[in-house]
Amino acid sequence: MSYRFVRRYLACIALIGLPTFATAVPAAAADAPTAVKPAAVGPSTLPTHLRWVTKTAFAPDGKLLATVGGESLLYRPGDVVLWETATGKQHAKLEGHESCVWGLAFSADGKTLASGAYDGTVKLWDTATGKEKLSFAAAPHWVKALAFVPQSGLLAVAGEDGTVKLWDTASAKAEEKQKFVGHTAAVNALLFTTDGKKLITASDDKTVQIWDVAKATPSAKLEAHDEPALALTWIVPDKTFASGGEDRRIYVWDVGQPKSVAELPTQRNWVTGLAATRDGKTVLASGYDRTVRVIDVAKKTETAVLDGFTTTVWTVALSGDDKYLAAGGAYDSSGKIPSTRVWTLADRKELFPVERPAAASGAKLNPPATPKPVAKAEPEAKPAADGAKPQADAKPKATEKPAEKKPADKKPEDKKTDDKKPAAKPKTESKSEPKPEASTKAGGKAAPSAKVEAKPK
Repeated sequence: MSYRFVRRYLACIALIGLPTFATAVPAAAADAPTAVKPAAVGPSTLPTHLRWVTKTAFAPDGKLLATVGGESLLYRPGDVVLWETATGKQHAKLEGHESCVWGLAFSADGKTLASGAYDGTVKLWDTATGKEKLSFAAAPHWVKALAFVPQSGLLAVAGEDGTVKLWDTASAKAEEKQKFVGHTAAVNALLFTTDGKKLITASDDKTVQIWDVAKATPSAKLEAHDEPALALTWIVPDKTFASGGEDRRIYVWDVGQPKSVAELPTQRNWVTGLAATRDGKTVLASGYDRTVRVIDVAKKTETAVLDGFTTTVWTVALSGDDKYLAAGGAYDSSGKIPSTRVWTLADRKELFPVERPAAASGAKLNPPATPKPVAKAEPEAKPAADGAKPQADAKPKATEKPAEKKPADKKPEDKKTDDKKPAAKPKTESKSEPKPEASTKAGGKAAPSAKVEAKPK
């Protein structure tokens, strides 16, 4: 493990805070193999779930909400939990991951849930019974995103090594069917067209790529982002989609061209998650500024801001009928802010509110990123040869990520040290460690961004 990796991870822990374990959930008594484990002891509702949450997703019918994360961002045991959306009660806790879970996806029929962890392991679960159906090593290290391939039943697994693999999980033993090689850094998000013929990927290498699934070759490389691209969502399925990243920007892309057609107002810090309504009129963006922002796509304006978090909001999700909105985030050391919150989208009413400290609202935040000329991406004529890295075009850097203003709350001392060894043997240097929130002095004003003038691309 590299010194750089250790330094960044420790910085993340110091700034965001580690959970204490005095209230850890005792192991539940074993039930029959096909029975869902009851939540009789420990956190049994969404307002009492205080662990790290890295991804959220609604089942296709919207009745269940899945959250994943764990005791820490990396090595400690991971969480996969199913909740009843309407009541906030725990439906099932799916146990077995030995490290933090970062990937999450429901199958089209909602009967199967896939989860992928930091140690490269992927598990498939029966959502009705809570029983594990399959477990396999899907990546050499760190599964960043998962998606079921429409019309095929295959499972796409995005890894820290920059590859995406398609796995056949129908049998008792998973079989790798296809591999997409072209990114030079971790792939953070996946998006398929409804016919499963095209795949869109967002990466730490600052690019978004569109792939021909049958050929496993990239047909376009979109290069508007100046920093890692973290999130994707369809606006109009098969026609337009949005991407967001560490450069605090959200771009709208035309799949058919392919080119960027608009830039939306963004988070005051990194954009970590995106979701859009079925009519394509509204985009939701979560981020490091501890909010979820509601954006009118046509008018390119914010219509609402959902705050109350005191830590990074890692993920945002919408139910299939656009009725519910869920957002999940980092562990809150005060023990008062739940990791996941749910609202009704129409009136933005929180379903399971809890009392929050005054510090949870009214935080001074950085100004939004200044819009810049949209970069047009040209289709790539030839994919990179096996074993060779694509040559990225040299381009000027736009803006450095500004420091975020955050109250300097005292963190409770965590007497339990983190595990020294990961569940899977790490690479010599981890390319995409969890990034810490920028530290600031309490009550101060946001520091101005350090800017470098960039020419239009």
